[in-house]
Amino acid sequence: MSKIKLSDAKIKTLKAQEKVYRILDADRLYIEVRPTGAKVWRLKFTLNGKEGSISLGEYPAVSLAEARALKDEVKAKIAKGINPVQDKREQKKKDREKNENTFENIAHEYIKERLASKTDRYREQFIVAMQKDVFKIIGHKDVKEVTSADILQIIKNTMKRVRSQKNYGTGEVTAIQNRKFIGAVMRYAIATLRADNDPTYAVRDVVVRPDVNHARPLTKSEKEHLISRLREYGGSETVRNAGLFLLYTMLRTIEVRRLEWSWVDFEDETIVFPKSAMKKGREHVVPMSKQVLQILKSQYLTSGKKKHVFPAVYKDGMLSATTLNRMLDFIGLGDVTAHDFRATASTSLYERGYEEDHIELQLAHSDENKTKASYNHAKYINERRKMLQDWADIVDGWKE
Repeated sequence: MSKIKLSDAKIKTLKAQEKVYRILDADRLYIEVRPTGAKVWRLKFTLNGKEGSISLGEYPAVSLAEARALKDEVKAKIAKGINPVQDKREQKKKDREKNENTFENIAHEYIKERLASKTDRYREQFIVAMQKDVFKIIGHKDVKEVTSADILQIIKNTMKRVRSQKNYGTGEVTAIQNRKFIGAVMRYAIATLRADNDPTYAVRDVVVRPDVNHARPLTKSEKEHLISRLREYGGSETVRNAGLFLLYTMLRTIEVRRLEWSWVDFEDETIVFPKSAMKKGREHVVPMSKQVLQILKSQYLTSGKKKHVFPAVYKDGMLSATTLNRMLDFIGLGDVTAHDFRATASTSLYERGYEEDHIELQLAHSDENKTKASYNHAKYINERRKMLQDWADIVDGWKE
């Protein structure tokens, strides 16, 4: 090995040869010139009576000055009895684990391992929450380094985002849900020995869930305004039909959004919702009124070749969760929600003396009486068919 103290000018003149050769700088630091033209810094050392060497990087990515500084760092470790090669190997392992154990990577693993048995809707909510609010703050961080301050920032950002979107609420519910989602990932990381604590616990009481605004029946003027403006709605025909369908059927918004053509029986004039589509996990039959039958026949011309009866207007899948409420805002009923339709139907039918069993069964409410646990989805079908027809006629009688 040549013993010439190096300079940048000298290094630049070094040319590749058929075999590897080395040029010494000082204190056993040398540059190794390989047949490929690569110039690699190496340092020889002695530890516990044994010779060794370690690579310090390639020139010019590692300059002469940087190589000399790295040499001093390695010699300091050797003085403490630390093997620099083993230390470097362990540091690479830590860096690799840190990159593998980012919160985002753990979250994707959690989805695969723990959410497989959850509903598509739940998984979608989780993924959207991660993408909209969580990953941008902690996705890149080692899961061990996620702090309560990070969670607090996500909570604040989530509420700010939700409040900036019209008709989306004040954000507390979404923020609380995001905290719970993050906590689930953190506890999974703890269980798989990649984190030591759950930082969501310290901020669990920062946001209080607001009181539930229960659905209310529409006023006389709201009823008249609704039916008049809804029939004249100038937006998407699918949204208009969905709004009328929701009003006539006493269904929940999510049930209308999920409705598939395969559940519609035009011949029998009934709609059968499978267990998986219902809040209470029980099959539900909706007899069609004449008005509902007409709506479905009209809608079939628009979406009959698609899976959903009321598909999203500008993309695949079903209508978004807020589309119908936005429609109400557009027609001048911003204080009304689609869920208020059910309260209106229930109140009106009770006032007119319809049987409680018929009304509650049509609303698909849970029967707390365990003696009635054997739920018959087709029970009172004729009575309910007449009731829904009467209800549709009542709705048609609203005039502004």
